[in-house]
Amino acid sequence: MKNIAYLFLAFVLIFSSCSEEEIPAQMTVELNFENTLNGKPLQLNSETFTLPSGEPFIAKKLKYYISNVVLTDTQSGAIYNVPNSYHLLGEDFKSTVELGMIPSANYDQITFSIGVDAEANAKTDQTGDLDPNNDMAWNWNSGYKFVVLEGEFTHKTTGERTGLVLHIGRNQNYKTVTQSLSGIRAGRATQIQLKTVVDQLFFSPNALNASELPSTTIMGGELADKIGENYANGFITIE
Repeated sequence: MKNIAYLFLAFVLIFSSCSEEEIPAQMTVELNFENTLNGKPLQLNSETFTLPSGEPFIAKKLKYYISNVVLTDTQSGAIYNVPNSYHLLGEDFKSTVELGMIPSANYDQITFSIGVDAEANAKTDQTGDLDPNNDMAWNWNSGYKFVVLEGEFTHKTTGERTGLVLHIGRNQNYKTVTQSLSGIRAGRATQIQLKTVVDQLFFSPNALNASELPSTTIMGGELADKIGENYANGFITIE
């Protein structure tokens, strides 16, 4: 009986040791973004959606930057800063960010910024997602547009279809957000699903009524800063 007990104990120790050793040192992580409005997938130049203030709206363009992605395992303290992390996303652009092979950990938190940090925003002679040919660099000023939404809404007073252009940038509108993650296991290929809620550009903490805007072309100033405050608050969330 003692021999059987020793053999069983040895088997358990060997199995446990093998299980620990089987966790790969690296894992792949992919971020998938779904753009939504009114709780439905956003479609350009076709379906009519409704802005939070009630105006019918047809989207024609949506693009935005996320940058400086950081994954954290709060239990172990492991932190991974994704290098060269500038990603242009949008309904007429890409919706997936492949982070590649990263150190394995039970990541339970993701931090990223909406926009481009001050260092990268100071120059536009860059490549990849920061290439000015991606139509996200200002043509009258240095730096980048962080969030772009263009479309047409039906004006509440006139009943006319009216163009709406939101080009939000500048360093004060670079916003960093942190979201909790669940279900990620060290060593396993992971897909993180995120939802981009276009409604939030108009909603909270600053409710904006398109029909009452002093200008329907917003490229700076107080209104742009209010939209920046809005997209810091629930514009991109974990599904």
